[in-house]
Amino acid sequence: MNVFSPNSWLGRFFYLVADIVTLHFLWLLCSLPIVTIGASTTALYYCMMKRMRRDEGYATSNFFSSFKANFFQATILWLAVLLIAFLLFLDAKIGLFLGGIMGNIFLFISSILGLLFLFTLLYLFPVQAKFENRIIDNVKNAFLMSLSNFGYTMLLLLLNVSFVLFAVLSTFVVGVYLVCGAGFYAFLTSGIYVMVFRKYLPDELSEDIEASGIDPNKLM
Repeated sequence: MNVFSPNSWLGRFFYLVADIVTLHFLWLLCSLPIVTIGASTTALYYCMMKRMRRDEGYATSNFFSSFKANFFQATILWLAVLLIAFLLFLDAKIGLFLGGIMGNIFLFISSILGLLFLFTLLYLFPVQAKFENRIIDNVKNAFLMSLSNFGYTMLLLLLNVSFVLFAVLSTFVVGVYLVCGAGFYAFLTSGIYVMVFRKYLPDELSEDIEASGIDPNKLM
């Protein structure tokens, strides 16, 4: 096989890199109004999870299709995220201002709520990208998934912390992030979400294998 053909490992690698960069800039472009970050993030995960599952490389068309389909719900979710984050920040500020026992109580409660909020946020937009439900159902499912898949949640937290630390420690990494950061982050985490969501969609794996044209017997 020609190593530079589209079906070779090198060709697939370059197509993957191209999709990561493309999705990164699409995410940046569609996030510029700020209020659309939720819809843009949902579209990013929709594309990357499809690519992880079926090696489907229609990055641009898939992105805008998901962006349009999820715009209303994802935007409401994003605005709710901003509001809750502000309220949690305000609670922490009040706790620091009060001091003493009452201040410690405020800080403890805001810390617990903040951690649960962070757990839910890790799953929120991937769930929105994957499941067609009411907003409240996607929020509830994101929260429950974060707890019932606690090992994966900790792995996602570790990836987030590492992603930030690498940027703090290296200006080269910052440069890489400017070129492909959002797409690369989605690539790192989408495989985890695909594995988690298959617990709730038991037929998905066989459907993906069938769509890929792989003989299931060869996987045994």
